[in-house]
Amino acid sequence: MARNGAAARAWVVSAMVLGASTAGVPAHAADGDGADTGHAAVVWPVTATPHMTAAALGSGDDARAVFDSDELAGLFADGGRLREVVDAGKGRAVSWVLDPDLVLAAQAMARGYRVADSADSTNPQDSTQGTGQSAARAWLADLKGAVRGRDVWLLPYADPDIASLAHHPSGDTDDLTEVVANLADDAKKNVDSILGTGTRTGLGWPADGALDTRITGVAGTLGLTWMLASGQGIDPAGADPVTLGDGDDAITALPYDTDVTTALGRIKDEDKDAGASASASQGASPSTSPSTSPSASPGKSGSPSPSGTGATASPSPSASEKPDTPDPDTVDRITKLLKANTRPVVVPPRDLSGTAANALAAAIDSGTDDGWLEPEGIRTADNDPVTGAAGASSAYPSRLRASELTSNQLAAAAGDLDGLATLSKVLADPKVTTASVHAAMARALSTAWRGLDAADQETFQQRTSAFLSTSVESLRMVPKSTVTVTSGDATIPVTVDNGLQQPVAGLELRVTSSDSERLRINDGTLAVEAAGSASHTNQLSVTARANGKAQLTAQLYTTSDGKPWGDPMTFEVDVASVSSGAIAVVAVGVVLIVLAAAVRMRNVRRRRAREESPDAPDDTPHSPHTPDGQD
Repeated sequence: MARNGAAARAWVVSAMVLGASTAGVPAHAADGDGADTGHAAVVWPVTATPHMTAAALGSGDDARAVFDSDELAGLFADGGRLREVVDAGKGRAVSWVLDPDLVLAAQAMARGYRVADSADSTNPQDSTQGTGQSAARAWLADLKGAVRGRDVWLLPYADPDIASLAHHPSGDTDDLTEVVANLADDAKKNVDSILGTGTRTGLGWPADGALDTRITGVAGTLGLTWMLASGQGIDPAGADPVTLGDGDDAITALPYDTDVTTALGRIKDEDKDAGASASASQGASPSTSPSTSPSASPGKSGSPSPSGTGATASPSPSASEKPDTPDPDTVDRITKLLKANTRPVVVPPRDLSGTAANALAAAIDSGTDDGWLEPEGIRTADNDPVTGAAGASSAYPSRLRASELTSNQLAAAAGDLDGLATLSKVLADPKVTTASVHAAMARALSTAWRGLDAADQETFQQRTSAFLSTSVESLRMVPKSTVTVTSGDATIPVTVDNGLQQPVAGLELRVTSSDSERLRINDGTLAVEAAGSASHTNQLSVTARANGKAQLTAQLYTTSDGKPWGDPMTFEVDVASVSSGAIAVVAVGVVLIVLAAAVRMRNVRRRRAREESPDAPDDTPHSPHTPDGQD
């Protein structure tokens, strides 16, 4: 807004919060004759709590992402919060601020997706078809049309809680910050392709707009140049943009009026499906109860969205009955607050409700129509900054520090890098899995978790850890009990079962014998490769030298570093050699059979010869009792 006359109108801003009387607030035009037109960048946030996990059913182009719930289906549907936010911003000169992960999640849903059957499910096969494919497609189409030709900005991937990362300095947070930073380039390329427009990066949004020196340090690591600031933690804290730092590391803090933000945050959507929601919650299983489902936690918008998972999470048809239309008094209050604003940016809350979005849209229309508001872009809003400084971390508000992610939560998220490193050793092509796990790690750091219970974030993060553990365990040797071989050379099959949905390599099978004098292993190291969701059998060559039992121990190792993979498998081999006496008996029997066959064949030939020549002398001895024997 216009920065002249700021002091004169300060009392107006401080007095006007939603619910307070706005009677007697002077009109903006009364301060001048039209030269008092205000300029401000109106931020239009499109963010939500993450729900896409690291798991997918299938591989390649056929892979279907797995979500922990179907809540986004309701948010994208007609009457859902995100649908109304996009519709309200359409056609207005606002600065769209998007979480790139949300756009990519909508794209995954539009292709067809799965929803986990339960909160503790780690197998992507334990999932059902999601219900929001068509809603996600329609929402993306609306978003694409709304942002075309507009000022569009991308937050860091998954809108991470910069303050939480900054206030728990360690090797873990350094690793997590690097993960988020590395996701930025691919995210921008993908979002630009989905939306068909160019987006800008470099904008940060710390929780409640509070800054300090550690937060600006992490912001610099993430490549951020502009920060939306409420004035907490910066000096001077006024209506002017403030440059923090020097040279290439400088960051411009763009102050916003917290009264506008607070007023918009108090406007909630009408619960249009309270009865259906209550019925669904009564029939939910323990795994989808409000204590474990992010969608059921307080602090989020009241837009209709399903809680729980699976088929019970489909959006209610009643959600599309009507949009959340604010009443005239609400619009009037927001209009007066917007008119009195003196800051370069207007910043609604992250979880802007549909009703609040429509109220803000009406206020913008009023201002542009009456000539007291001229929206501008975020880059223009940083004109004429003053030099300032960020405060110390010790001055960060305690109420905000209480809602941060804890060091234990951050350490748990960073620990997934170890599981990923283990799994990547054996994947024939680990790029896709690495990208999906890194994205899931970033989602566990989202600022959206501040509005929920700590257990919600922990449950989401543990899905990634469990996915990695289950993946590692699903590549294993098939157990064996006892194998019998005879003396001499033989082969013993050892099967490796690949429960992963992609090919594995980088493994070798090593087998040792407890008694090499009795049973020798001819080739104790064999390469192991297996197609996705398939088994591979190695034929182990052995030489049995003596009767008796021997134990073989098989162990998988990673070829990259020679470390064991999984548990060893021990099984028994019974060597049953053949004795020399048994061989002699068999040989005599074979000779007798051959002789008997020879005698029989000789008699058959003689009989046939007599039949062919009846006059030939018969040299066969005759019995004295036959007629042929008479004189």
